[in-house]
Amino acid sequence: MASKIYEIRVHRDGREVREMAAFLDGLDLDDADGTNDTLDRHVLGAALRAGANRREIHQFHLELRAIDGDGKGRGPVLFRWVPPADRNT
Repeated sequence: MASKIYEIRVHRDGREVREMAAFLDGLDLDDADGTNDTLDRHVLGAALRAGANRREIHQFHLELRAIDGDGKGRGPVLFRWVPPADRNT
């Protein structure tokens, strides 16, 4: 499967981080290792930009949605990404 572009929104403690704009990224969901690495990095980067430290990354998750022709998120959340507990240190 070729990469597909998704809208990604950052959440902390179950609420969207409004100060952080949604962003787009291309993910190839058939490449599990690459996708895991990319999403883990996005969560870590978002946590650090929000002023958290690496030990607080468990407070964050990402929500991904499909985009329309204008690059805007549409439809329901396709999936949520939370880094595995063993990577939260």
